[in-house]
Amino acid sequence: MSDIQNKKTTTIIRSRWAEWVYVNLPFVCYLALLAVIYIFNSHASERSLRKMNALEKEVKDYRWQYMNLKQELMYGSTQSQLTDNLKELELLPLGSMPKKLIIKDEDK
Repeated sequence: MSDIQNKKTTTIIRSRWAEWVYVNLPFVCYLALLAVIYIFNSHASERSLRKMNALEKEVKDYRWQYMNLKQELMYGSTQSQLTDNLKELELLPLGSMPKKLIIKDEDK
């Protein structure tokens, strides 16, 4: 084949390709729109996954703080810790049981 025939063949192939794209332009635009929507959807889902992971870390941190405070409260409310804390204030624990007050109802 000569150079001129090669150029004609590639020109014909290119013109057929361009003609096919031009004829099917609405379909090509539709495919391009679908591709853009797909890309946007994947980016949005990745963004929401990152946000969910950040919120999970925050919830774990708050849960750890809650458990730590709960443990400190339980430890601080034991009888031995209460007596140690009250000694600093010069308060002593009761030596006897508290007395129960009974009020007699006069209406009966």
